[in-house]
Amino acid sequence: MIMRLLLIFCLIFTFGCSSNKISQKDHSMYWHKNSAEYKALCLQAYNAAKNKLDIELSKNIDETLAIVADLDETILNNTPYNEMLIEENTSYNQENWSDWVNKKIATAVPGSLDFFNYADSKGVEIIYLSNRRVENYEPTKENLISLGFPFKESTKMLLRTNSRDKDERRKSIENYNIIMFVGDNLGDFDSTFFDKDNEERWEISKSKKEKFGDSFILIPNLIYGDWEVGFNN
Repeated sequence: MIMRLLLIFCLIFTFGCSSNKISQKDHSMYWHKNSAEYKALCLQAYNAAKNKLDIELSKNIDETLAIVADLDETILNNTPYNEMLIEENTSYNQENWSDWVNKKIATAVPGSLDFFNYADSKGVEIIYLSNRRVENYEPTKENLISLGFPFKESTKMLLRTNSRDKDERRKSIENYNIIMFVGDNLGDFDSTFFDKDNEERWEISKSKKEKFGDSFILIPNLIYGDWEVGFNN
């Protein structure tokens, strides 16, 4: 009898914990997909980006200005893909991600299209720096163009070959007059954030607090990111 009760307790405990984890993800997804607050925060971030750009443009510097932007959940909204992961109780992998990318149906994050076209109209160089893999280059380019994002023959889009750390790719564009980085993850801004836990990332953030809303424009993302290191703790 005692063994049966213990077995029932273990089943309830296990099911309850797994259900709680799923509900947390569901809740984050619902907020990301439906809340006006998410969309308003995106607009707020891109308003800050425009203010920063206008200040830099007012300096009348002869050198061409540049903006470095992440793609996923910064410019491209992949909500249907992330919903699929939850519904099918599966995880990200390169195969199912490439299947999604090849559909070329990601939508624009609120505020992003207006901002990047405004920057382009002012002669600003847009550099896309993403951890999408290089084999996803063509469908990614086509998706951006279909949405109306600036993409010229000279446009740089630096995708990942091996490491998720963007430091080497950032070094390859150091000769550009970069005025801001736009991203949804702290690692989109600076390599000092890479491969750190949440406490360490917060300490680094505090040491760079003057950059946020200025040269670091952070787009909200409750679905995934390096913060997930503590999700199951």
